[in-house]
Amino acid sequence: MERIQLATVLAEIDLGEVDGHGRTFSLQYYKVDGTKGRKETLRKGGVSGASAGPAAGSGGFRYKVKEKGTLQLVNAQNGQPLGLKIALLTHYNGQVINHVRNEE
Repeated sequence: MERIQLATVLAEIDLGEVDGHGRTFSLQYYKVDGTKGRKETLRKGGVSGASAGPAAGSGGFRYKVKEKGTLQLVNAQNGQPLGLKIALLTHYNGQVINHVRNEE
């Protein structure tokens, strides 16, 4: 199965929009109780009115993803906000996420 670096995943998610259209993507992850979860149509986002998420149409995340360890996302189908722990992500658009940096 194809692999992708975590840094690449975070950079792609941070794009938010491509050619003026909101980007959607899928993620698979482990829930805190150990079961697997999957969301098919997510987009970059945050809790409405809170400073934790990015501003609509902004280029980058306003909150400190590395410090918080959580991605603030929105379900593109129903607008429901969702926070996912970065450490629990397993797949991005069907690719296995590599959480370990390649040592060269």
